[in-house]
Amino acid sequence: MDNNEELVEQEQATVDTTVVEGQETVTEANEVETLKATLSETEDRLLRLQAELANIQKRNAKERQDAAKFRSQSLAQELLPVMDSLERALAIEVEDEKSLNLKKGLEMVMNLFTEAFAKEGITSIDPIDQPFDPNFHQSIQMQPAAEGQAPDTVVAVVQKGYTLKERVLRPAMVIVAE
Repeated sequence: MDNNEELVEQEQATVDTTVVEGQETVTEANEVETLKATLSETEDRLLRLQAELANIQKRNAKERQDAAKFRSQSLAQELLPVMDSLERALAIEVEDEKSLNLKKGLEMVMNLFTEAFAKEGITSIDPIDQPFDPNFHQSIQMQPAAEGQAPDTVVAVVQKGYTLKERVLRPAMVIVAE
């Protein structure tokens, strides 16, 4: 009986070892699956963070370009009333010698302003006989259309408008035909 008992104990030990080894294999398989899932999540987060970083870099580059492109906007807006005053002064008719010399000096200043504006990409809006566009024009008055004039066209400019590259600095104040 001793022999039989020993065989039974050996078989039981073998079964116990197999069960333990099977549990260890299952546990290892679970750990491997968990690690694979964690790795997958980490890779996904890494890819998302890389994409977000690339978007931030693109956005910053665009903001820097816009800042450089429109750096003179605030100065130009401050100088627009000066241009208006120069234009009004030049519109005055003068006859004596001193007034003519003063007017020539004002014309030179006006030309310098115009050249400086052109170098910065600032242009005036000239809407005469153009269709009214609320993006570039501000209607301050309507008047009946003259013969041959289409309705909703600009017939007079009360105050010039200006653009900086494609951005409107100030819309033109206009009179529109009905």
